[in-house]
Amino acid sequence: MSTSVSLRASTRTGGGRMRVVPAVAGNHAAIYRLLRAIFQGPSRREYKTSLEDPFYEPHDRLLVKCGPRIVGHAHLTRRVMQFGSLELPVTKLGWLGVLPELRGRGLGHRLLDAAEDQMAQDGALLGFLRTRIPHFFRPTGWVLCGRYSRSEAPARSVLCGLLDRGFRHLHRRRRRLNIRPWRRMELPALVRIYNQNLHGTFGPLQRSEVYWSWLIRRGAYDQLYVVLDGPDLLELEENLSPIVGYAVTRGDEIVEIQTAPDHRPAAAHLLARACGDAIERDYQRIVLHAPPKHRLHKLFRSAGGRQYYDETDRGEVIMARLLDPPELLRRMGPELRRRAEENNLPPSVELGLLAEGSKYHLTVNRRAVEVTTGKIGRSYLRLSEADFTRLLLGHIDWKQALIERCVETSTASALKIGRALFPRLPLWRPPLDDLPA
Repeated sequence: MSTSVSLRASTRTGGGRMRVVPAVAGNHAAIYRLLRAIFQGPSRREYKTSLEDPFYEPHDRLLVKCGPRIVGHAHLTRRVMQFGSLELPVTKLGWLGVLPELRGRGLGHRLLDAAEDQMAQDGALLGFLRTRIPHFFRPTGWVLCGRYSRSEAPARSVLCGLLDRGFRHLHRRRRRLNIRPWRRMELPALVRIYNQNLHGTFGPLQRSEVYWSWLIRRGAYDQLYVVLDGPDLLELEENLSPIVGYAVTRGDEIVEIQTAPDHRPAAAHLLARACGDAIERDYQRIVLHAPPKHRLHKLFRSAGGRQYYDETDRGEVIMARLLDPPELLRRMGPELRRRAEENNLPPSVELGLLAEGSKYHLTVNRRAVEVTTGKIGRSYLRLSEADFTRLLLGHIDWKQALIERCVETSTASALKIGRALFPRLPLWRPPLDDLPA
């Protein structure tokens, strides 16, 4: 690991030359004071738990220093994201800022440049962030990508809807299905159930048992309930545990709900418990965060609620940045082959991608996917760099993009192949990973 990160342009102020350097453990106290001065956060607990992240290293924080003084900060969090059948290395960017008195001098953008360089050096293929100021990040290639997915409805109406839909019949099984707070010895059950629902999703993060343990210690939730298929017996062995689902709540929100694939109806019991808690605490509504096609969203709509699946959530957006497009396309090879077969494309197809000045050529056959840079071939798609990012991550709306000429095709074959290889995807992940402690 290098001991310094080049600031792409030398910057001088009355106090001396500014430079970007990786943090060391001895900087942690000063960093906390800086973040409180810039953002009025995080809380002391949240900052402390960020240092306990099992994948954290002090050099994951980049600092702008003027002499010995720290005047700017960015935090890089390394993760692995599920993308269909693939596991992609990604980096989350957070807490980027400089002291108010030094703004307007380009330090923030130079810090962002250094952060992007460091992400790429660490092997990340994608960068992600959440922000309320997307215009700051757009110039370097960050684009809106990903949606928030939640439903809201009156808690009493949702509970009534469960009863109307036959929950009374399910309720008779309470002698078999039991709901109670989670116990720490049952951590392997959470890992198991989460992993059972992970394959084939687009956006959720990989969670090892160590990472799960850290999530629990953060305390970013109020309640963690488990549902058991059978009596509530104390089992020390995870393979004997009857746990078939869990729900994580915070205030009037269900921030995550998962069930074993063969126990989907257990989600209704977890939802009923969350509604009961919300009513007890005098909350007027219940909020569900779940994938856009989750079966419980329909229940919220029928209860007079509303389902949200938008790029913006209370002024906040998700942005993504491609860090190594050719390598990402190569990693996507198995996924592209699968899509080609599912859409009955010929045994071998070719497609060019012209993203402003960058050229990529794909050859997809049943055995391999070849990615060549610097050429596009006869059949290709022409699009902006931003829409190229959305295309690869499945965030592009083909119908709207064609109408607005965001995507131009050289041949009819290019359009058919492009739509088959790069369909619109439900890019979303549960908020538990990002909730403040």
